[in-house]
Amino acid sequence: MTRLSRYLFFVCLVSLLGCSLGEENLFQEYSSPDGRYSLRVTVTEPKIPLGPLYVTVYLLKSSENEGAKKIFHSKLENDGVPFTATNIAVRWMSQKTALVCLRATDLPDHGIYIELDESFQLSLLDNC
Repeated sequence: MTRLSRYLFFVCLVSLLGCSLGEENLFQEYSSPDGRYSLRVTVTEPKIPLGPLYVTVYLLKSSENEGAKKIFHSKLENDGVPFTATNIAVRWMSQKTALVCLRATDLPDHGIYIELDESFQLSLLDNC
């Protein structure tokens, strides 16, 4: 192997490892008003500084023993401002309706509207 090929291999390896996601951590779990459902929100931080955070929302039914169902996964850009709890807002609007908003400091807000009536409905929102 030549010196240039070793250098390129090392750069590619560091780029792949640096851009990969870190460990998924529990942010918060929010129970519905009647306690039948929960929304579990997790945050996956990047391995490199100022990279994007990834937010994942899981739906859990308290009556079932099976695992959480992944319903939403989105990037939340890290714009250099430290991440805080105000960047993710979750609110149960009723027993079967919830709103999740992702708020980056300098970027447009986005999120999801969830209805858990007889059929599961998920709507993407801009500027929530």
